[in-house]
This record gives sequence, structure tokens and C-alpha cells, in this order.
Amino acid sequence: MNVPHTYIIAEIGCNHQGNPDLFKQMILKAKECGVDAVKGQKRTPRECLTPEQYERPYNSPHSFGKTYGEHREALEFTREQWQEAMTFADDVGIPLFASAFDITSARFLRDLGVEMIKLGSGQVTHYDLLEEIASFGLPVLLSTGMSTYEEIDKMVEIFKARKVPITLMQCTSSYPCRYEDLNLRVIPTLRERYGVPVGFSGHHVSVAVDAAAVALGAVAVERHFTLDRSWKGTDQALSLEPLGMEKVVKYIRATELALGDPEKHVLECERPVRLKHRGY
Repeated sequence: MNVPHTYIIAEIGCNHQGNPDLFKQMILKAKECGVDAVKGQKRTPRECLTPEQYERPYNSPHSFGKTYGEHREALEFTREQWQEAMTFADDVGIPLFASAFDITSARFLRDLGVEMIKLGSGQVTHYDLLEEIASFGLPVLLSTGMSTYEEIDKMVEIFKARKVPITLMQCTSSYPCRYEDLNLRVIPTLRERYGVPVGFSGHHVSVAVDAAAVALGAVAVERHFTLDRSWKGTDQALSLEPLGMEKVVKYIRATELALGDPEKHVLECERPVRLKHRGY
């Protein structure tokens, strides 16, 4: 039987709190959970924020700075810290890549040697950034949250024009996201409309529905990951701790096996029962 393998991504994002040693710990723990890859985020705050956004006071209990710009700067790593994380991930045997939020960050990730790049839902209409990343020729994951078909059409065309391998990710930009807003049935719809692989990027808080995305044809599943949901940070509460991530991996792998063969026929495991009840 040809069993599919869903590409499971642990989205560390900024849950490392700007601590490179914690980032490495999270990479290792995600690897131990059985995921296929780990992902971070890369921003150049002065580039992807307006001056007003950068200087805006940020008084949230999750803030790492007095202004939103200072907060974002505190969560960024230097080139040397990123290179150390890449080397560490390679040593433990798991790919590390990241979402790019601006052109400088996209070039940074390309030069770092990542195997792929992620574009978040907020960047769907940032066409200069899309064109830049498409020029790299690297495989790209494209989230589709808060987007219309027309916006996704234009995004997909930019990458198809350059024959870049893409995977669309069904996503709902709500944090955390309610079950009734996940819209998993969009997965086959996107696949049919665009003729490309489709995955699922979830912002829900449980382990109950990721396997359903796989049953609907998702080739990749991305979930936020942390070591402690009570830590400071806006994404911590909607993230999975290691036990939760292990369950997601377990349920997805079981679902892959259970999907089986699309053709109905008598299985070998049924033959003894068939003989007992039918006599042949």
C-alpha cells in the first residue's frame, strides 16, 4: 500500500522570546515530537513597519519593548545566531526554514541556505515581496488567510509564471480560531481551482481536527509550537506544547494509514472471516 506522508511543521515563530538558546531547545524538542520541519519568522522591523507602527507605544503584557518596533526588534536574531540555529537543526537532523515578512528578510533567508520559504497571510498582496521570492526559485508555502479568490489568483500566478513549486495553505487568520471558522472543506476546493498541493495552517487550540485536514487531502500541516503555553508572547496560548504536538503527529500518521486504498476489494485480513461466515 502506498501510504502518503504529510509534511508536519512545528511553527516556533517568535515563541523563543528572542533567546537563541531557547530556540535551539525548541528545535530539538520539536524533532523529538516527530515533526518533519521547524519554522521561525524573519522580519526587518524598520522595513516591514511604517514609522507610525514602529513608534506606537506597546503596553501589552506580551510586549518585549516600549514601542511596537522595539518589541519586534527584541524578537529578532542576528545573522550569526540564525546560522548557529541552522547548524544546530542540521546536526539534529531536521530542516529549519522561516516566514519572510519583507524583501530584506527574504534575501537573508535565501543567503542563509533555507530549503524553502513561507509567506504568511498578511503578505498575500505584497506583490514586490512575492516577485522577489519567486525569483529565488525555492519551494514556497503560501498561506491564504483573510484572502479572496481574486487575491489568491494573482499570488499564484506570480509563482506559476516562474514555475516555482508552491503549496497553498488553507488558513483562517483568527487567533485562536474557532472550529467553525477553520473551513477545512476549502482544502479540496483550492486544490481543484489551482492545480497545486494544498496544506493546512491551523491556529486552533486542540489536536482534534488536524487529521481531518489530512483526510481531506492536506499534504502539509503547520501548527504553532511552544514548550510552555503560559510563557510571555502573543502566540503562546494558541500553540501546542510537546505532548500536544506528539498527539497531532500520532493522529496524522494513523490517518494516513487508515485512508488506505481508494478501490473496494476483499482484503487479506478479511478472508478468514469471509470463509467463516460465507463458506468461501
